[in-house]
Amino acid sequence: MSDTFAILYVCTGNMCRSPMAERMTRAALAARLGPDADRFTVYSAGTGTMDGRQMTTEAAAQVKAYAADPTGFVSAELTESHVGGADLVLAATRAHRSDVVTLDPGALRRTFTITEFARLAAALTDHAADRTTVAAPPELPAEPVERARALVAAAARARGTVRPARLDDDDIPDPIGQSVEVYEHVGAIIAEAVGVSVTALAGS
Repeated sequence: MSDTFAILYVCTGNMCRSPMAERMTRAALAARLGPDADRFTVYSAGTGTMDGRQMTTEAAAQVKAYAADPTGFVSAELTESHVGGADLVLAATRAHRSDVVTLDPGALRRTFTITEFARLAAALTDHAADRTTVAAPPELPAEPVERARALVAAAARARGTVRPARLDDDDIPDPIGQSVEVYEHVGAIIAEAVGVSVTALAGS
């Protein structure tokens, strides 16, 4: 088994949501893990894009607003090899999650929406959580990559047990062509989910 862990983010154009999540995650892992962050690969792709597009100016501004670096980003069209190389796939919406699993059915147990995984990860690592909906949190390894693998497996087993307040909460809206305020709203949703997920993946 590899001693590295790969996270793939997926949206449509790979110009707004998934690039924001990718770059915020890289920054959060570096802050949490220091040199061990190099053992985590974070990348993104789009279901309806082409290779080589730039992140939108508004998305780049949101990345900077959350102390992450948008420099050098270019889009990639989602391929089966992208999915096959990922230990965890996080999709912007339920439709993107379905697209990933259609492309690679074997990815089902490691594919979630961004907000779905954050919700599950929080419940699985919060020892004070309501145990009427989710089992007691597993004893996760201290070693970062082993911990990340164990958390993804636990999240797959717990899928459906911690439901969103509204089904739409598992879909992050597409801000492309929208106002700065919409980008700020989407950036805040992604930043919160990334923070929760990285905290759970990396441990304290």
